[in-house]
Amino acid sequence: MISPNSRRYERVELINDAYFEQGHEEIAASWTDICSIGVFVQTQNPPPTGQQVKLRLRLGPDGRLYRAVGVVRHSLKWVGMGVEFTHLHPSAKTSIEHLAAMRV
Repeated sequence: MISPNSRRYERVELINDAYFEQGHEEIAASWTDICSIGVFVQTQNPPPTGQQVKLRLRLGPDGRLYRAVGVVRHSLKWVGMGVEFTHLHPSAKTSIEHLAAMRV
């Protein structure tokens, strides 16, 4: 039996900048948990579950922002949202994997 805490993808628990579009506005937030298939973004007023979101994520110390598109899979008012990536640039995925490797 698989433990509820086991994950198929290595997660990185850090705090870094995130921006997402809501309507015609870009909202500044922070991501606190990321892996190659998704991210958790802390925000007080997240979009509803099922909504597509466009994101910009800071992944490393170089200050570069990576674009991603995903679907909100979990939405918690005053806490944030879990987003599953539907489009993620290959270099962003490589950066996430690099962060995960540094964590070990």
